[in-house]
Amino acid sequence: MPLRKKLFRTIMEKKAQFFSAWFLIVISSIVFYSFTSAGTNLIDNLQMFFKENKVEDAQFITQQPLKDIKEIEKQNGAEIDERYVADVPYSKDTTLRMLDATEDVNLHSVVEGENLSSERDILVDKGFAKAHDISIGNEVELGGETFRVAGFMAIPDYIYPLQEETGFLKNPDAFGVAVVKQSVVSKWEDHQVYYSVRLSVASPEELKKQINQTNQIIKWTDKKENNRISFIKGDIAGVKKMGQFLPIGILFISMVIILILLWRLMKKEYVQIGTLYALGYRKREIIRHYLSYAGILAISGSVVGTILGWICLHPLLSTFAAYYNLPILEVKPHVGYLLTSLLLPLVLFIPLTYYLVQRVLKIPPVSLIKGGERKVKVSRMERLFKLKKLPFRRKFVIREIMRSLPRALFLISGVMFATLLLLFGFVTKNSMEYLVTDNFQQVYDYEYSYLFKALQTDNPESGQIGAVAPFTTDKESLTITGLKSDNRAIRLKDSNGGELKVNSVIMNKSLSDKLGIQEGDSIHVTNELTNKSFNLTIDHIAESYLGNMIYMPLEEFNQLNDYPSGSYTEIYSNKELPLPKEKIVSTTKSSDTIDGFKEMIKPLNYGVAAIAFVAAIIAVIIIYILISLLIEENSFKISLMKVIGYREKSIMNMMIGYNIWFIILGYVIGIPVTLVSISAFMNSITSEMNVTIPVKMDWISILISFFIILASYYVSLWLNHRKLKGVSMKEAINRSTE
Repeated sequence: MPLRKKLFRTIMEKKAQFFSAWFLIVISSIVFYSFTSAGTNLIDNLQMFFKENKVEDAQFITQQPLKDIKEIEKQNGAEIDERYVADVPYSKDTTLRMLDATEDVNLHSVVEGENLSSERDILVDKGFAKAHDISIGNEVELGGETFRVAGFMAIPDYIYPLQEETGFLKNPDAFGVAVVKQSVVSKWEDHQVYYSVRLSVASPEELKKQINQTNQIIKWTDKKENNRISFIKGDIAGVKKMGQFLPIGILFISMVIILILLWRLMKKEYVQIGTLYALGYRKREIIRHYLSYAGILAISGSVVGTILGWICLHPLLSTFAAYYNLPILEVKPHVGYLLTSLLLPLVLFIPLTYYLVQRVLKIPPVSLIKGGERKVKVSRMERLFKLKKLPFRRKFVIREIMRSLPRALFLISGVMFATLLLLFGFVTKNSMEYLVTDNFQQVYDYEYSYLFKALQTDNPESGQIGAVAPFTTDKESLTITGLKSDNRAIRLKDSNGGELKVNSVIMNKSLSDKLGIQEGDSIHVTNELTNKSFNLTIDHIAESYLGNMIYMPLEEFNQLNDYPSGSYTEIYSNKELPLPKEKIVSTTKSSDTIDGFKEMIKPLNYGVAAIAFVAAIIAVIIIYILISLLIEENSFKISLMKVIGYREKSIMNMMIGYNIWFIILGYVIGIPVTLVSISAFMNSITSEMNVTIPVKMDWISILISFFIILASYYVSLWLNHRKLKGVSMKEAINRSTE
């Protein structure tokens, strides 16, 4: 009972330090449980949604409509669904894509409202509805016809609603998806038809071969290469990885802080521990007492953090589901992550705390009663410094640093971790800005891209021509584009900024990173449309990161693929061209990508601010605890310096001021550590995407984050000023008279 009273009394005496450590445990448990559980729930719901709604394995377009679908299905064991689609102007710069309600593949789910009951009903994706203030029951006019919004829907092949499957940034202000009855779309004047296929046991090569015997596949997109389907997997992987690794770092810092707290506490309580021995307390009772400090912090922090993590889980899932147009079918607590969140702090803290207590208890009771061994050891490193001729202030600071190197190393590590967390948001924003505003706009110097249904041989009146086809290797799917040597629509540069002419074979950086290809290497590719195979030698690597791309001369492209000389499938133009709609498969606008980026960057700015705030709090906690321990440990020196006549400002500079250099060092080390860590993180989440995100960091972000770290340091000093001021001159006088 007396030890229990002492336990809570000590915690209350040092409540600021213990609460700070406890708060870090709470943060780590919140992040761990909410993010890992959210990621797993998203994966579960995505797989369930894909399975129940029969997501396609691929989609394709043929030169002529398929007439014998049932026979093809029977021979190949595939499931093919004819899909009707029409792009309808919703407003001046906004397109709403109307899809028919399918029965076999890519089934839609009603997220809110009711299902289609008549030809006048329409289901809209929730992101588009929110962007345009559309509510259930509203009437919308499309192409001169009026529809009633029956509800909001989600559809598996438009989880991420992109206008083109090769796009990478959605823009609900400019594009959305809706589902209507098939009879509505099939009667629409400018409707198109493509085919969704579930392969099951069917071979895609055999299916293509059979179709090409009587028809011609002009476009084939596997599920993996369809960014409307595949992008969500990379982002979910990112959520889970962040939830797994970030809390471990916070827990490690918390653990070290608690161990330092207990070590300092036990050093101050040598006499009490020796007295407890003398009074008859057993060794295990004393061990249990000091283990209780770590146990109470670990258990209470993990319980509170896990509960808050469960509360945060639902809005996190809702935000992610809304962004990706994914219905949340069920939310599971995932017992494995729940138990890990509850027990991980305890599992980490207790063994190390036990080792620490055992170390102290190895000291003989008599020595403990006398105050233990308090000899100041001069390290070899300290002996290297010739301090005799130095002024007292400088000599004092050097000795303080040399005699507290572990604390300095921990301070550097803590600041480095806070820097990594702080820069994470800035680097993500800088990288996306570079990818779109620099790389995308520099590479793609056109506004409109028109893809034809069949090979064209007549020279266009305007625009630049190219030919494009999907290919595969044994590792990745890719796109090869044939361009004329005088092409200016797609501008490629090497790593040094030198312009690359399309008179050779050029691979972009995204694909070269994934395949490990260097200049001069060869690659074997197979045309997914014709099954034609050949080898290509890569002459140059271009600094382009969007898609898995290879560029080559148009004539060589046609020759290798047995296409007619001078033929092309695509036109690039900076102005809208009056091309016959019946000849066009798709039209892409580059400005839509830029607009999508601008929409995406708005919430990202709030995310950067939130991450910076959390990082600043962690930095303040780490620096505050270390400085407060430094003041407690050196309270006698501080008191003695006050007696001698030093002012508080001078004492602060001598005892604490030198820590600013460790803060700066920790920040500087944190920059390359951040770049390496985020590069590995980005590569892991984009491994299943056809895009690579280059890691970029600008000087403005570096300066802002540096000022935040400095501000955290000075806030910590301000919080500790009262503690320094509270050290009385009596302490030195009383100890000198003992």
